[in-house]
Amino acid sequence: MNDVLDQLNRVRGVGGSLLVSNEGLVMASALRSGIDENQIAASLGTLLEGATKIAQVFQLGKIAAFNAGSDQGGMVLVSTGPAFLAIIVDPSANLALLQLETKPFVERITQRLTLKT
Repeated sequence: MNDVLDQLNRVRGVGGSLLVSNEGLVMASALRSGIDENQIAASLGTLLEGATKIAQVFQLGKIAAFNAGSDQGGMVLVSTGPAFLAIIVDPSANLALLQLETKPFVERITQRLTLKT
């Protein structure tokens, strides 16, 4: 799985990637050195738990994607079935283009996870 994340990180605008289980556990990581991937994954698990509860309250169904942005970049979370792919986004990235360019990677990860479960 790390090979797919390494290739994903070569897409313009991607600053790192992490595959995290719905429970907030690291499944694969290609983050910059010095970043505690376990802490990030646990925080993402908490974020996803809250977002899932909100989606249930508003009867929105299962979360497919979640975007968070700031003045210095952002993060895109995309469901891959049994996990979420977190893509760290550079501040200059075009989100629409980034979503198109990362779609094949999301599909490959989803396929690999589906075969393992």
